[in-house]
Amino acid sequence: MINDLIIYTPMYVTLFWALIFLISKHSNNSAKQFLGIFMIVAFAVFLSHAVFFKIHNNVFIYFDPLYNFASLSVYPLYYWYIKLLTSETQAKLKNLRLLIPAFFFGLATFVIYLFMSGQEREYYMNTFLFETPTTGVETILVKIQRGIYLLSRLTFLIQVVLFLILGSKLVKRYNSRVANFYSNLENRTIIWVKLLLVSFIITSFLSMVFNFIGREVFFDSTLLLVIPSAVFSVLLFFIGYQGYLQNYTVVDLIDDENQHPEFDSKNTNRKLLKEKLLDLFEEEMIYRNPDLKMTRVSMLLQTNRTYISNLINSEFSCSFSEFVNRYRIAEAKKYLSDGGFEKYSVNYVSELVGFGSQNTFNRVFKEQEGLSPGKYRQKYLQKQ
Repeated sequence: MINDLIIYTPMYVTLFWALIFLISKHSNNSAKQFLGIFMIVAFAVFLSHAVFFKIHNNVFIYFDPLYNFASLSVYPLYYWYIKLLTSETQAKLKNLRLLIPAFFFGLATFVIYLFMSGQEREYYMNTFLFETPTTGVETILVKIQRGIYLLSRLTFLIQVVLFLILGSKLVKRYNSRVANFYSNLENRTIIWVKLLLVSFIITSFLSMVFNFIGREVFFDSTLLLVIPSAVFSVLLFFIGYQGYLQNYTVVDLIDDENQHPEFDSKNTNRKLLKEKLLDLFEEEMIYRNPDLKMTRVSMLLQTNRTYISNLINSEFSCSFSEFVNRYRIAEAKKYLSDGGFEKYSVNYVSELVGFGSQNTFNRVFKEQEGLSPGKYRQKYLQKQ
């Protein structure tokens, strides 16, 4: 009973999220729909695991090709999902090439099984997959099938490293793009993207470890079986939950970027533009607008957002969001250290200087000053 629960839990988790994403309607959010496909494939992997651990030898020969296909599809599909979050507005058929190894090894495994005799299949299953001593001869087909399996596991390890690197680059590029467009990043990507990347790293590492160890090691130990089952169940639930909460993608970013036309900046004087930018923030206090975007700044300065973004990056060594928040935090510090403002709450101060929420204000303030706004106020008011 306990073993069954351990074996089937990842299946329940992936099937649950697959149904949520595929049945629910998500207008203009192809990433959520695609995450449903990812969960279906992950379900196929754990279904194959269940058949394997229940030792249904006569059935597993039909699931082994499915396992090879599904296991080699999981990380390419996960990477495809990240692309839909960060760089692509819709699922592109050209990304199917990411699944070429999965199709190849799945089909190759299936074809070799077709040509094998019943005795060869039984010998291969018992001696190689289930590590059960049995009589028989290791024929050329058995050797080929074993070679295909080992090569597929090597391909899996390469995929883990490759898509971890590629996914990390997409996330980093997207983070930079968002931070150079919005002043407030809450509910736009920065937090959940970091969490998604962490889950990607953890899942990748554990997948490599468990594939290196091999599934047969877990046969005789319920405790060992609990570890991968619990880890993957939790991580897959986390991925599904984060995907469900995520309503902002690159589609929304592009829509916001295209709201205003770009200006010609060929004849823009860089020194003069910098002076006008500083005047906007220091004199007009434009940073107090909680929904301030790069397009608004570029409109006021009559230049394109790429030029002003590059100016901020190079002249002030920070992103647009960091640049805006420096002014917000500087003004907030004046209020928090002023005894005349002691009657006003921290939340009031955060709204006054332009933060969209107190949580964001607390996080940014602590990043810049090393302590919370409340402790900062307490520290300076005690000196008065």
